[in-house]
Amino acid sequence: MKKSTKNILAVLSAAFMSFVGILTETSLNVTFPTMMKEFKVSLDTIQWTTTGYLLMIAIIMICSSYLNDRFTAKQLFITACVGFMVGSVISAIAPNFPILLLGRLISALGAGLSTPLMFNLVTEIMPRSKWGVYMGIAGLVVAMAPTLGPAFGGITTYDLNWRWIFAFVTIFALIVFVAGTPVIGKYHDQVKSSFDYLSFITLAAAFITLTLGVNQISNGLANPLLWILLVVTALLIWSFVKLSKKSSKKLLDLAVFKQKAFVFGALAYFLLQFNNIGISFVLPNYIQIVGKQSSLIGGLILLPGSIIAGLLNPYFGSLYDKRGAKLPLYLGGLLMALGCLLFAVFGLNLSTMMIVIFYGFMMLGHRMSFSNTMAEALKTEKGKLRADATAVCQTSQQLAGSVGTTILASIMSVWQKQSHGSYAMATAQGSQAAFCFTLLMSLIILFSYWRMFKAEKAK
Repeated sequence: MKKSTKNILAVLSAAFMSFVGILTETSLNVTFPTMMKEFKVSLDTIQWTTTGYLLMIAIIMICSSYLNDRFTAKQLFITACVGFMVGSVISAIAPNFPILLLGRLISALGAGLSTPLMFNLVTEIMPRSKWGVYMGIAGLVVAMAPTLGPAFGGITTYDLNWRWIFAFVTIFALIVFVAGTPVIGKYHDQVKSSFDYLSFITLAAAFITLTLGVNQISNGLANPLLWILLVVTALLIWSFVKLSKKSSKKLLDLAVFKQKAFVFGALAYFLLQFNNIGISFVLPNYIQIVGKQSSLIGGLILLPGSIIAGLLNPYFGSLYDKRGAKLPLYLGGLLMALGCLLFAVFGLNLSTMMIVIFYGFMMLGHRMSFSNTMAEALKTEKGKLRADATAVCQTSQQLAGSVGTTILASIMSVWQKQSHGSYAMATAQGSQAAFCFTLLMSLIILFSYWRMFKAEKAK
């Protein structure tokens, strides 16, 4: 087998493992009404099957730069596959909610290891002139999988039940494991550096307290626990920065943040995924609770926009290679803002067709800008810092999904808890408030692009 062909197959193997790991990020969203009844828990409790999963992925991704240096690509790939399959089996047979959540946390190894591996392989074994195309393919996996999740979950739940979701993804992961292990190899010498456990624990704790803190929004902004947890988060991040500056051990090189262009690019990347995962949580619940539709419709409403925008993703990468970053990033950001604006304006009376069309606008914008934002941000970093920059982007992306789901679920819960009338109308009002919040995030994305390009020009 030619080296170039084997390299392409290696990237695709990591991409497929990443796909199946990310697919389950949102596949359960459409099953929440069913699972809430089965396990007798509330919406802001059951959403932890998604939030906890994303949070664990983010924590694992903190280490991705160190793991990339310490272990071979094949070792990381095998660990990702095995961890994901074990966790999925536990989730499939879970007799109660705590066991289900435990299975989800274990299976987070799949996406937590394979997604950074995929992007590192692109930058390590693919020619620089083709980064846009392969980043587009990789971005297609990262961005399309969570929006296909509700359709997959809805169809499976409607025809069988939610436990079969985990059975199917376990089989798929097994196929990827058998096919990918022979083609993924060793691409650089391993560095046996010491791991900074104290910094890792500190940053992981910050992610946890942040997620727990924003989850308290559902109890009102006057809730003291909300502000206590956010203050603790700030102190933990400050401690992490201090520890990282003093430590000679490897975790994450904070020198990546010296580039202002990278900082604003990473912020835009974070918020793009915040909106993507957050909206894909809100809409399936909206269509079932407010629109009185089945779980099948709840899953399928996101499919047309996801497929059309997803198929164009490699083209958007090629557009970045040929025309530069400004066109796809600004236009993508504007389309996402338009989709969020339409959702916010018509949020109380969304029909199925309106959701399909508005979501299509939003997804076109997301696909056009998502992987190209990461490519532009990584371009500002050189040498070994690029792996650290990749780790920052991938960690922030998963944290964005976790925080996005938590915040939007909390916003919806505020209206649901305070309402004395129709639960459906309260859900519609909470959803409209969530849509307004995503519109604000879209405007910040556009501002971040402006600052990123300004910083690049200044440099």
